[in-house]
Amino acid sequence: MQGSGPRLKNGVDLQLQSAFYDQNWSTVARLAEKRAKMVNDPYYEVLKVCAESQLDDPAAKYGAMTALLTYVKDGTVITDADGIDLLEWATRDLLEEDEFAETLGPLRVRAAKAAPKDRSQTTRCLESCLLHWDLVSAQQIAALIDKSFPQERAFLFWNIAITHLLAISAQSPPEKKKLYAMLAQKQIERAAQATEQASRAEDKKSLPARSIQTEQEILLLYEIVGAHGTAADFDKLLGSPVFSPIEQLKQGRKEPLMYAISKLQGDSNWQGLYNVCRDCLSVADEQDVPTLQASDWEVWRLFITAASHVQDTDAESISTVQNLLLKLSKAADSKLIYKKNIMLARVSASFQLLESEGSDAADSSPASLRLRELIKYINNQAASPSCFDDVKLFAEQLDASGIDYLANHHFSFAKNSDDLPELRKQILALKFQYFAATCPQTYETVISNSEKRKARDAIFKGAYKASMVLHKHISSIGSYSSQSTKDIQSEVALIAAFCLIGLANQVPSSLPTGESAQYLVQALLLLQQQRNSSPKHSQICLLLAQLHLRLSSFQQGLAAWDTLDVKNTIMDSLAPLFYDRLSTVAPGMISPLTNDGWRLMASIKSHYQNSLKMRMPRRLIDAFQEGSYSSVLTVPAYIEKLRVSCTRAMSLVESVRSERLLGLSETEFLSDPRFTDVRDDTTMNDIIDYGSFPSWDHSANPTIYERLRLGPAPSNRRAHLSLLAEAFQQTLAYTPPTFYKVPMAGSVTDQNYVIEMLAQISNSFSRFIPGAASEFTQSELQYFEVISLLSSLVMLCTDRAAGLGELLGQFASAITAALENQRDYLASLAEGSEIGNTTSLLQSLHRIVLLRDTAVAVKNASQWIFNFNEKQKERDRSGQSNLPKEVIAQTKALGATADETLKHCKTWVMRLTQDTKSGGVIERDVKKFVYGGEEGKLLQGFVTDSNVFDLVGSWRKSLAAWQGVQWQ
Repeated sequence: MQGSGPRLKNGVDLQLQSAFYDQNWSTVARLAEKRAKMVNDPYYEVLKVCAESQLDDPAAKYGAMTALLTYVKDGTVITDADGIDLLEWATRDLLEEDEFAETLGPLRVRAAKAAPKDRSQTTRCLESCLLHWDLVSAQQIAALIDKSFPQERAFLFWNIAITHLLAISAQSPPEKKKLYAMLAQKQIERAAQATEQASRAEDKKSLPARSIQTEQEILLLYEIVGAHGTAADFDKLLGSPVFSPIEQLKQGRKEPLMYAISKLQGDSNWQGLYNVCRDCLSVADEQDVPTLQASDWEVWRLFITAASHVQDTDAESISTVQNLLLKLSKAADSKLIYKKNIMLARVSASFQLLESEGSDAADSSPASLRLRELIKYINNQAASPSCFDDVKLFAEQLDASGIDYLANHHFSFAKNSDDLPELRKQILALKFQYFAATCPQTYETVISNSEKRKARDAIFKGAYKASMVLHKHISSIGSYSSQSTKDIQSEVALIAAFCLIGLANQVPSSLPTGESAQYLVQALLLLQQQRNSSPKHSQICLLLAQLHLRLSSFQQGLAAWDTLDVKNTIMDSLAPLFYDRLSTVAPGMISPLTNDGWRLMASIKSHYQNSLKMRMPRRLIDAFQEGSYSSVLTVPAYIEKLRVSCTRAMSLVESVRSERLLGLSETEFLSDPRFTDVRDDTTMNDIIDYGSFPSWDHSANPTIYERLRLGPAPSNRRAHLSLLAEAFQQTLAYTPPTFYKVPMAGSVTDQNYVIEMLAQISNSFSRFIPGAASEFTQSELQYFEVISLLSSLVMLCTDRAAGLGELLGQFASAITAALENQRDYLASLAEGSEIGNTTSLLQSLHRIVLLRDTAVAVKNASQWIFNFNEKQKERDRSGQSNLPKEVIAQTKALGATADETLKHCKTWVMRLTQDTKSGGVIERDVKKFVYGGEEGKLLQGFVTDSNVFDLVGSWRKSLAAWQGVQWQ
């Protein structure tokens, strides 16, 4: 690219080039017309039309688009790819991306067919079709290139890969999917056959050109046969003398094995999975010594799982697993990574393949074989940071006696040890104590919930006390200044914080209490203090970011989040951990008018803008050119998921809601691609990476991130409803441009636009709301339900539905009840004046914002209905088109209820601002709060007053940013 357009083709004279790059379009058009007459080259005709389309003349502006449609309709062949580049450039703002396949795509195919031996032109046309993701055109061109250059191996596999992509794409007509699938499979199998035949030949010549030779081509073979072949086809591949997982493993290639076992597991082909894993694990060298190449934990895990499924039909399966474990254990003695995997496989086999008889422990000693195997692994790996994660799923299967043994009887330590491995063992013991508190088995004999709560809290408190004692000891040892020792101490601090969070006993739907808030503040300040020693500890920063948001301390939460440096490709999967519902707790802090706010929202928006600039990124072409067919198949899937990502939708909702709360309008919501790319039948992708969070709870319990976040995770339903709710708000708040002289209430066109938009919104709401309560906070659910009612209410009023007065009464009652329920709930939290009440109200800002938005929606809808009725009066003096008086009265009553609700919301935020004002009172109260109780006493001497002051200062800054929120 050069200047504002594509490069002109070689041979264009300098005068024309200079005019083009100077954007002197009238001169370009004149010179191009002149050259077209002189040399009779259609390229100059295209250049003339494209140049004229850049002029300010409205009549010429659509010239390139008209020409393009004419070329397509008339079957015109533009033999020069440069000319098509010009058309693509000239129509870039007029042609929708989805229209490429009906316009420029066919032109690219015609150009390639016109010069099939022109390698440069055909590959350029192919690249353009791939970048615009026109697979139908790309497949035709790829097949043409392969036929034109049969000795070019790369073109064969480009053709096969693109045909496969078309077979699994929605672009392929249903009646042709099977055809393309069969074509891709036959082509790749023919190439595989050529390789197998060459390998059997007596004279080992070089492999033929059209054969499979590289690992990436082998993976493409597995992918295509796995996707399109029958079970017999895949079995044949698994038995291939060249491409079987065993033969590939002998050549040092493990990926075919990993694909095969994943495919077999997905198909529930347990016998096949068992056979493949057994054979690969049994691979040995010339001296019959196992190579251990397949001894990954994943292979062992699936092997044992498969054996558990086939043991009833294959009597030798269990003994085969045991013999392999014994044989490979001896071979792995000198290779620690394999030794660990095989030891863990022994544990897995004892849990899955052998029946447990009796209790796991008796008289404070292991009694079952499975617990003894688990203990052997723990004893060997106790100094490893990953030991608990390795065994957690097995520990969950133990009975109460086994869990009690691990938590309270197995570990014994020398006091005040400075040895780091010994310290790690103590950390492991603390994790098992915490884990025991979260296990349902621990409370099997306890009947009442209150007794369960008391017993659980006692375990949490014991683990917390032990953690703080160990934490204090680590601070005194000689190696404390080393980073490894600080990392160990950070892990101890995390365990202590987990215990405090467990004592808080909160999930997003819980009613905030003073006691729960105290534990959360204590956990926050404990981790905040530890962060001073380990400022870049990712797990501490993640927990702090969530705790600060939960307690409305945004400024410090942002500092913790910034440390994680989340950007680029990890943004989509990690951003919801911080951004989700951010505008509901800190709208002013993500304002586009502040540096931090602009930076936060720009970072996530720019990621999608850069990644989705075209339908496919340039790295897809790079993958083809490098022969990386794994990337060729995964990049399109990643991009398509990114385009419909819940995180992408969330970035728009959070940004626009913040602007709306602050009375700004920086983003054109209704024309933003993050909104327009989503249709009702779009399934939003909601993958979030929680892998960085510690996972020490029993899987039956909510995870730590589930307990700390503001509400349920992003989901397809919530993404759709959040976009629809924002569209409702934007539609009712719409005002015509300044040059549009007719006021909105007096414009039939504008009213029709609103009616049409709200009809679409109403229909969409009815599709997503039913049965989705678990995916929202209570405030979100009521907000969405009220907007659904309001959009339906507007439709009823504009249609003057029969029995409108009675219907409106029912709608008004439901809407009023929703407002009053939320209002009463928040009022109960604001009744007291203690620090516990303040922190509880701080945790309820999300509810306040959603109540505020609900009230604004009610007010705007009632105002619009009133304005609509006024316009009807102006148009129809007879009064027959007027809404009934009782409808207008009830509409005004709804508006009055909304106004009253908004006043309450403003009062609660002002109350928080008053409670946290400077003067030392709030600092003194928070210190008492933090250091109170048995748990608080253990924080004295560790959590400093400066951290308390920083927390209060962060509250003040967060609340100061609320001053710009509009309550009208």
